[in-house]
Amino acid sequence: MKAIKKSLAILACLCLVLSCMAISVFAAEATGSITIQNPSNSNATVAGKTFNVYKIFNATTNGNNTSYSWYEEGGEIPFYDFFYGANGVVEKNKANGNVQGAVEYLAEKNSGGNNFELSQVAEKLHDYIVAKGTVAPVKTATATSSATSVSISDLSYGYYLVYDNTTLEGSAVRSAVMLSTVNKDAVITLKANRPQVLKQIKKHNEEYGKGTSVSIGDTVTFKITTAVPSHTLYTSYTYFVEDTMHDGLTLDVGSIKVYKNNTELQDGFSVATTGLSNGVDFKVDFTDLMNDEAKYEIGDELTIVYDAKVTNAIEAQKANQNTAKLTYSNDPTDLASTGNVSDVANVYSYQFVFTKFAEDAHGVLTNVRLAGAEFQLYRVVEGQPDQLITFTTKSAEHEVEVDGVKTTTTYTQYIVAEGNTGSVDTLATHNEGEATISLAHLNMGGHLGDVAIFGLAEGKYKLVETKAPDGYVISDAPFEIEIVDQIGELGSVGTLTVTGHHEGEIGSIVNTNGIAESILTVWAEITNKPGSALPETGGMGTTIFTVLGIVMMVGAVAFFTSRKRSSVA
Repeated sequence: MKAIKKSLAILACLCLVLSCMAISVFAAEATGSITIQNPSNSNATVAGKTFNVYKIFNATTNGNNTSYSWYEEGGEIPFYDFFYGANGVVEKNKANGNVQGAVEYLAEKNSGGNNFELSQVAEKLHDYIVAKGTVAPVKTATATSSATSVSISDLSYGYYLVYDNTTLEGSAVRSAVMLSTVNKDAVITLKANRPQVLKQIKKHNEEYGKGTSVSIGDTVTFKITTAVPSHTLYTSYTYFVEDTMHDGLTLDVGSIKVYKNNTELQDGFSVATTGLSNGVDFKVDFTDLMNDEAKYEIGDELTIVYDAKVTNAIEAQKANQNTAKLTYSNDPTDLASTGNVSDVANVYSYQFVFTKFAEDAHGVLTNVRLAGAEFQLYRVVEGQPDQLITFTTKSAEHEVEVDGVKTTTTYTQYIVAEGNTGSVDTLATHNEGEATISLAHLNMGGHLGDVAIFGLAEGKYKLVETKAPDGYVISDAPFEIEIVDQIGELGSVGTLTVTGHHEGEIGSIVNTNGIAESILTVWAEITNKPGSALPETGGMGTTIFTVLGIVMMVGAVAFFTSRKRSSVA
């Protein structure tokens, strides 16, 4: 019995020790690391460099989810004023700034993978650290002279700024300021202190983004943004931007404007629009005065804004790319050596096919296609009169397989006219082909009852029927449609949705998903009901009189026959 009690006591002690160990392990702060490695696309290296690491936010993880809170140091939130102080980037002089607002601000600056704006914030964060003078790094690490990577370990989970604090000597170039989230072991690639460029286009809501949709004839506005990099080790510094537009866009040369920190520049650069190679439309060169600190200081934001007109050479069913390329010096010991970086903004224009079907009391007869209908298309803008859209036409063709048989169909495609001065303002259905083709082959155009249109942007439109097919009633209500596209941060169409109604009912609309390389044609059905048969003057009356006459004659025969029988009796 004593042996059993002794064993139980030992077991209890072991359980207590293990539970304390478990509590201690559970209570330990989660830590991770940041590893900075050499890039594969440049000669930049971590070798011999010293990196300071500053913590901006605390991070807490739950599975794949990460939440943030303010990092405190000595009872102070070191970076609060950066986001919410007198010159706060989120809001100025805000007493109780929410950390979530600061987190969302940084997330928005990622700009869909182009980290130009985020890198500028990183530089400003470091400038804030230097100006404040009291923010200390939580870790410092120095790589050996032959290292290809360096790790900073024992970092509590959080969001960090990494700064190359190396003393510059000879031809050394400081690395760019980097930002990284540590929720375990983060690996970031060393970024040379190279310039970056951001290409954007003005969207329909007047904000700039990575893509927008357009109608042929529209004028669109592009913006190219970069910033003057550190180049103090150079005696001459090459720095210029080349812009290449899609062939469906025509540059307005007189619209090119250059700004420094939002103030328009009148000199200090040159603009070339001729004599350029590789399809470049224009070049803005800052090289001659880049080393003049009175003209360009490190960190100055340079912006190029220009307009272009959309022509009928714009392409359907794809992203029409527009590229800005920044070329810059990249070796202080070899002034002829240059590097470059590019960015793209996309333009889309949509293609639609409307198909005319018969309709009866039970609904749309999708096996009865109708020819002979005509329409006019209007753009609807709130507060303005509806605008009639005019078109040019071209012959188009595609291969169709129906019941195993392949045929080539030729049809008329209506293309929105540049400046709404086209040769036609009336759309007519395609009047050839089978009237009962299956639904699987509807959305390409070129079939009986189809109207194929190309060159529209997102927005509201109405299709007004001006002539109905023979034997059918013209619609007294327009077919109203609204095109809504959702273009993502990378400039690709995530969702293209078309909604509409006909005589108060939702039409059969194909919702089309697209990617940057391809967008399917959008298809919608429109219908007509047959006309009612009306009585003809004299037709029904004669029939009635004839029937009544026959009835009277039969009645008279019956009467006289009855009298005769009565007389015989």
